[in-house]
Amino acid sequence: MVTKATAVRIEAPELIPCERIDAAESEAGLRLNGDVWELKDQAIKLLDTCADQVDAQIKRSQSK
Repeated sequence: MVTKATAVRIEAPELIPCERIDAAESEAGLRLNGDVWELKDQAIKLLDTCADQVDAQIKRSQSK
């Protein structure tokens, strides 16, 4: 059995300079971004709570 290997060259992406944005838009964007992170944190806490409840129910059913 003969295996042939091929080299692939990966080029770095071209860097594009960031555009300046209006300070009011930036502040609103940061506030919105903060709201998104808060929602993410709440969702993670809810999932952790659900996972804990499922684990507890599995342990109860195994001990019976």
